[in-house]
Amino acid sequence: MKKTLLILSVIFLAVACKNKEDKTEETTTTEPKAAAGYAYSETFNQSMNNVLNAYYSLKDAFVASDTVKVNAAGAALKSLLDSLKLDEVQKFDTLGFSSINGRAGDVAAELSGMLGEKELEKKRESFEMVSNAFYDMVRVIKPTGATIYYQYCPMAFNDKGAYWLSNADSIMNPYFGKKMLTCGEVKETLKF
Repeated sequence: MKKTLLILSVIFLAVACKNKEDKTEETTTTEPKAAAGYAYSETFNQSMNNVLNAYYSLKDAFVASDTVKVNAAGAALKSLLDSLKLDEVQKFDTLGFSSINGRAGDVAAELSGMLGEKELEKKRESFEMVSNAFYDMVRVIKPTGATIYYQYCPMAFNDKGAYWLSNADSIMNPYFGKKMLTCGEVKETLKF
């Protein structure tokens, strides 16, 4: 009888310990996952957020077809790009970093050219290049907490079509402005 009681006690203790381990594992696996983006420094996150907001301001200036605002927003974006330190991306994605290394400089150079243009339509051509480069950059960088809408107008540039980024899912076309404000569609939603 003592032997049976001892065996039952050992089994009960083993089962109780096993259940405790299972609960610990359950607790660990149900903790919230990290965001889809990388764990950049607060300084980098703020810098990237400032760059994105400056890009959106440039897009909005094109939507308004306001050359003065386009020039001001373009100059502000160029200044912020010059101070963006993309080296931090390399810590998380070496291959991705190599694909965007130098892109911020390319965009800044395009913005300089855009600022020298007189015609709004020529400025819009530069904006297309800037938008394409930004799309490549945000896909690699994965800005923490950002939701970015990749939008497309098939009629831009004589039906060649062109893309842009937006912080809203509603269409506000920067390539036509008031002429065809809602021409376009969301092609991709990027959530980081």
